[in-house]
Amino acid sequence: MKKIIYIIALVALTLGSCDRIDFGDINRDPSVPVEGNTDALLRGAMASFASNGGRVYYSNATLYAQYQSQTVYTQEQRYVQYVGSWYRYYVEQLNNLKEVADTDQDVRGATDNMKAIAELTSVFITKRITDTYGDIPYFDALNGVDLLTPNYTPQRDIYLDLIERAKAARDLLNPNAFTPDADTDIFYGGDINKWGKFANSFILALSIQLSNTDASTLAEAAFNEALNNVYGVIEDNADNMVFTPDVAGGVVNPISLSRPGDFNVTKELTDALKGNPGPWGAGLNDPKNPTSNTHLDYRLYVYSGGGDGLPYGYASYPSSATKINNIFDQQDSPFTLFSAAYTWLNRAEGAVIYNTGEVAEDMLRKGIETSYAAYYDYFASVGADNNQVDAWAQQYATDRIADANDPAIAPGGLAQVIGEEKWFALFPDGYAAWAEQRRTGWPALHPAPDAVNGGVIPHRMLYPDNSKTVNPNGWAQGVQGLLPAEDLNTSKIWWEQ
Repeated sequence: MKKIIYIIALVALTLGSCDRIDFGDINRDPSVPVEGNTDALLRGAMASFASNGGRVYYSNATLYAQYQSQTVYTQEQRYVQYVGSWYRYYVEQLNNLKEVADTDQDVRGATDNMKAIAELTSVFITKRITDTYGDIPYFDALNGVDLLTPNYTPQRDIYLDLIERAKAARDLLNPNAFTPDADTDIFYGGDINKWGKFANSFILALSIQLSNTDASTLAEAAFNEALNNVYGVIEDNADNMVFTPDVAGGVVNPISLSRPGDFNVTKELTDALKGNPGPWGAGLNDPKNPTSNTHLDYRLYVYSGGGDGLPYGYASYPSSATKINNIFDQQDSPFTLFSAAYTWLNRAEGAVIYNTGEVAEDMLRKGIETSYAAYYDYFASVGADNNQVDAWAQQYATDRIADANDPAIAPGGLAQVIGEEKWFALFPDGYAAWAEQRRTGWPALHPAPDAVNGGVIPHRMLYPDNSKTVNPNGWAQGVQGLLPAEDLNTSKIWWEQ
């Protein structure tokens, strides 16, 4: 909508030397709104983001994180230099959210709570974009001045600003003020306390992503501030950010849009969940466990139904291997966008690398137990009650804590086991898992055997084609932030360097 306004303004300037004639409302359609409705803008942006499907917006990341293998059209899992797209992010999502966040109080129904929710959603989306590409249009992206040729902002500056924006939006929240209803806020139904917990939990995720950079001291301070904020953090699955599709309204689960019949769960994942011992093998029938885990993880039955996955990264490999459990990939399947388990595991890592005062082993245990508890309903459907699930989780957590303290099993210690458990708990969110694995190196994934890019698990996606042709100066700025400075999927983004 703002783009239309800017184009109209440009036309007006072009015709400025002509005589000015007031034609009144002759060409105005009274049935067409001239300003966006904030409820519709917020809901539309949320729905667009949560239901993003297809290669660029969902499936490629699950391939890079080795959650899934392709059975046909295997170019992506072999790391072809795939050109990305950010049209939906900027046009359908961030632009709409900015319009809501910038709307004056009480204009078109906007409230402080709605503005804060729009900001937090915008921060969430922006992290995904910069994690996918590196330096991106940010400060200039939606300012109405450089719509076609914005400068690219360094990722370091983006991350630090995202943390500050998340804090400011959190502090704008007011549980006692008017809130949007569930038809507008499709993530939390207008529950402001849950948004406050999400804000703090997401600040933990932003901060932990900076742990290997020169901004780690600032990140540690932000981590502790969020951990001790009055809203608290997400600790229970009831506070997870979950997208529930509206199939009747044409808004469906993103996995269902990605030709799920063309994908299998990887053997790497199922072997790791089975606890198959031994290193990742070179032969097709060897165990391909990329983790230190040698214990049965009952989430195997949730994720794949208990079957063997498909060996990852081959040009062709005919197989009847198991596919993702259909609780994840139906049009109406809920999709978890941010979870309590991930938050507990971030706290576990924070206890290792930051001075938080928490006990890493305790946080790791809670992360595992909370991840299991998220699937109570599925386990119940196959005959296991909650007490049995809790017992499985407790034993598995005890075993994994022992692994973390045995250098012969986990040479990387707690950091290794926490990273591996994030990989398990984040399934099937490939974007979050891919970002974590690139940063930590855990699990120790092996490149696709039939890789076409020199055998490097992609560090990023290529900038969209039109970013280079329409805005060559901005594109060149973005490339300079990569290592090496080439627009390739083998180049590292800033927080990896």
